[in-house]
Amino acid sequence: MANETQKTYWNQVGGPKWVSLGGAMEARLAPVSAAVIAAASLRPGENVLDIGCGAGLTSLEAAQAVGPAGRVIGIDISAPMIETARGHARARHIENVSFRLGDAQTEHFAPAPEMLVSRFGVMFFDDPVAAFANLRTGAAPGARLACAAWAPLARNEHWRRPLELVEALLGPGAPRQPHASGPLAFDDADYVTEILTQAGWQAPRVEAVEIALHGVSLEEEAAIACFMGPSGALLDEKQASPAQRETIRAAIRAALPAYASPAADGGVRVPAVIHMITARAA
Repeated sequence: MANETQKTYWNQVGGPKWVSLGGAMEARLAPVSAAVIAAASLRPGENVLDIGCGAGLTSLEAAQAVGPAGRVIGIDISAPMIETARGHARARHIENVSFRLGDAQTEHFAPAPEMLVSRFGVMFFDDPVAAFANLRTGAAPGARLACAAWAPLARNEHWRRPLELVEALLGPGAPRQPHASGPLAFDDADYVTEILTQAGWQAPRVEAVEIALHGVSLEEEAAIACFMGPSGALLDEKQASPAQRETIRAAIRAALPAYASPAADGGVRVPAVIHMITARAA
């Protein structure tokens, strides 16, 4: 079965973690959703597929962009995330969106999507060529693709510095296979272009985009870094004790002012770099 490791992780670990943060991750990544929607140039009445929709923020923004005559399907392999997304849609009374528990690498959709979007959902395929080929053959003729993925760790201080602090205390993690499915799977633009070309997409383009994530506070940013991302994953891998986690949280909190700055709304701006990936079907 495709993506079994990711299905287990996002149902038993990643999804519950994300949901437990009570909307903090959605707020943090809202600027990335906005960038994906802008890159998609959605048109009223279009059918849209949101790949790896998570808690549904990007799907809901797409539904508003295409209007009542359009339709959005969000798909994700994580049941906790899908239930959260459905709750968000009900709370906002958005009716032209639906959420499906399933795997975009193997499923087909009706009506065929004219636009495919994703905010950090496409990096988790165990066979990305097969996944993007499946998405292309199931899409409408001339369909467009706009996906966000993380740029290299070296360009994302908000991930790199916390990871270094964890490594200094607990040692490095197990060696990472190049392009292994996970948050940094698409950090190589040439690799992404090759995948899309092999999968039959035309005019693939990968653009590095500087963006500011929206943190609520320095304290919450430190807590998130101990829970999610490469630093959180390494803490889990090392089975860090509560005392070790508190030491790391304090160290990350102390380091944050070097790369995060106050925002006008009282939160914090956290600089980041993403890859905006675009292509079109024949």
